[in-house]
Amino acid sequence: MKVTFLIPPVLDGTKNVDRCFGCNYSIYFLPLLPVLYAATVLKRTGDEVSILDFPGQKKTEEELRDFIRKDNSDIYAFYTVFLCQNTDLLARKMIRETRPGVKFIFCGPQPTFAPEVFLDKEDSFCARGEPEFIIKELITALKTGSGVDKIRGISHYSSGITHNPAADVIADLDSVPIPDRSILDHKPYFNPKLRSMPHTACLTSRGCFGRCWYCVPNSLSYARELEHKKEFHKKPAPRMHSARRVIEEFSDIARRGFRSVSVIDDEFLWDDKRTLEICRGIAPLGLEWSCLCRPEKINEEVASAMKSAGCAYVDMGTESFDEKVLAAIKKDISGEDTKRAVRILKKYKIEIELNVLLGATPMETEGTIRKTLAEVRRLNVDYALFSIANPFPGTDFYYAAKKEGWMFYGDYVPKDPAKNAIISYPHLSKEKLEKLLSYAYLSYYLNPRYLCKQLFKVRSLKDLTNKLSTAFNFFRKNFFEK
Repeated sequence: MKVTFLIPPVLDGTKNVDRCFGCNYSIYFLPLLPVLYAATVLKRTGDEVSILDFPGQKKTEEELRDFIRKDNSDIYAFYTVFLCQNTDLLARKMIRETRPGVKFIFCGPQPTFAPEVFLDKEDSFCARGEPEFIIKELITALKTGSGVDKIRGISHYSSGITHNPAADVIADLDSVPIPDRSILDHKPYFNPKLRSMPHTACLTSRGCFGRCWYCVPNSLSYARELEHKKEFHKKPAPRMHSARRVIEEFSDIARRGFRSVSVIDDEFLWDDKRTLEICRGIAPLGLEWSCLCRPEKINEEVASAMKSAGCAYVDMGTESFDEKVLAAIKKDISGEDTKRAVRILKKYKIEIELNVLLGATPMETEGTIRKTLAEVRRLNVDYALFSIANPFPGTDFYYAAKKEGWMFYGDYVPKDPAKNAIISYPHLSKEKLEKLLSYAYLSYYLNPRYLCKQLFKVRSLKDLTNKLSTAFNFFRKNFFEK
């Protein structure tokens, strides 16, 4: 069968969505790894597979229509997160009007959370949770006409909506093949905080041990989590690739000519032994890379090994420097953990991005927010990402916000957390949160000391272009667009 994984351009009047993480709108693009995994599995079975990233390639709605008129795929697959549901459904409508009789597969967090939204006809299926092997089994059944009633993890329509039992969480993550990055044109992808090109991304684990009540992990981990919670009412245990497998994938990346890698695990530093083994194994490859980690996992030995292996920056979720706020959101760290990690990382000249979340609990006040912002400025890290806590469906924060009436619109609606609030407390309104968010960005990034620091770090014209493009897109999106 000919299968096209389709990432449509924006069709609903919003903005391009970051489908890797799933909870915000894009200012730059990374390759969509969940699709790349599924496409690789199908390619190994002999199916004809392609991935078309219209937003990444800066292609328009009219170009999508032209593609549909000329294409002859048997199946179109969509990886859908909360913010792009409407666009993906409009793309299906467009295809149905032009090519009746084709099949559609939806996977990702939103089809896992609410599969019934996508199942209005017998031509559509939802692959819930981790999609790679489920999609493989589904397409085999469609080819052979053997039926889908026994395929675990599938929701489908046949005289009504049927939800088959959940598939098991993938126990041996090394059984998932290394993504075949030749399937996807990587030219559009970059990370402005990494200077070497060409660029790709990778995942070395799925899930996180953290208890943070607001958290939406990377979108693949979140689909996995949402499916597991339906039956067991708790998160599934994290799974990791072996250190050997991680080294093997980094080696494959280097052989293909990539020079930088965004590691988008929710937590990369699982334990010192694994981290040190990975760092020793990838150090000779000369790759520049980044990762996300929790601050309490940083120590001198790990930071030194990461630097020697090519780590350029780490992304840490500190969220707040108020201890009562941190306890209320179940962050399980202290402000001192973050300060200690920052000191160590600066010692080894690894750049730092701190993630700060405003309003994730009614314990938050304007005073606690201003205290946190002052601390972030004092630490003078390389990057800071400020967001308003939006209660995404499926999180503990969502259920509490719905019960207590904290949501401004009565329920979740798709909004950009880097710009808009959908929560509003009696003492901390939606409008106040949005003003504090604007203040956070302007006071941090328009500081002359910060601007000079960034200019002195530019290494090439391409590096400068990527940084300026990202900054322009960010400020346009957050301060000039309605």
